[in-house]
Amino acid sequence: MTAAQWEHPDAAEEFDAAVHWYESQRPGMGLKLLDRVREARREIADWPDAAQFFARTDDGAVVRSKDIRGFPYRILYALLPDALVILAYAHERRKPGYWIHRASNSSEQ
Repeated sequence: MTAAQWEHPDAAEEFDAAVHWYESQRPGMGLKLLDRVREARREIADWPDAAQFFARTDDGAVVRSKDIRGFPYRILYALLPDALVILAYAHERRKPGYWIHRASNSSEQ
C-alpha cells in the first residue's frame, strides 16, 4: 500500500499498556504480543482490504478489523483516501465500541 500509516495516540497508549501487562504476567509474553502486532500490521499494509469489514464512518471511510494471532485483541483501522489509520488495539471481550469516536476524528489527521 502506498498510503501513509498513522496510529491514533490513544491506540498507541492502549497497545503499550497491553504489552506491559502481558510482560508483567509472564516475562516474554509482552514481546510476543509486540511481534504478533508487527506481523499483523505488515499484513494490513500489504493487503489493507483483506481484513474483515467492521463498519463505515459518517464520512464514508471503511473500518476493518484484523485479529492478532494468539491474543484476544484486534487491530481496528480506517482506510482513508491517503492514509491507513490504526484506531484501536481492542480486546475482543472488553468494552465493545469504546474506540468508535476515534473514527470520526481520523479523517482530520
